[in-house]
Amino acid sequence: MKLKVTQIRSTIGRKEDQKRTIIALGLGKISRTKIHDDNPVIRGMIFKVAHLLKVEEIKEEKKAVKKPTVKKTVKKKDTSTKAASKKTAVKKETTKKATEKKVTEKKTTAKVAATKKPAAKKTPVKKTAPKKTTAAKATPKKAKPSEAKK
Repeated sequence: MKLKVTQIRSTIGRKEDQKRTIIALGLGKISRTKIHDDNPVIRGMIFKVAHLLKVEEIKEEKKAVKKPTVKKTVKKKDTSTKAASKKTAVKKETTKKATEKKVTEKKTTAKVAATKKPAAKKTPVKKTAPKKTTAAKATPKKAKPSEAKK
């Protein structure tokens, strides 16, 4: 037996565990429908959020479907020593080519590095702070109050 579960109400304003239960059931939006097997786990989840769901029971009809028989051909492994020696020879060749490739890459990078001109060293320019001039600031003298009245 299967259960057809449809969400009919929103999870806005619901507790966090109810929201997570709806998501675990494969729902999340109103009018989404999922079909689940009828087992105690699903029944418990449905019970927890039953006020948000509509549940229908679906009876499964057993259909007798004949599967076509397909003959499978199985390849036998070649256990001869020639095949084994060929495999090891191929492996050796590939590893040899890989090492040769690495060596040539190292040589080319060394040549490129040797052909590049070394960057000219720049002599650091010493920055000196501007000299402070000690110019006397002219401050206006305040007139004596007795002289201002005259």
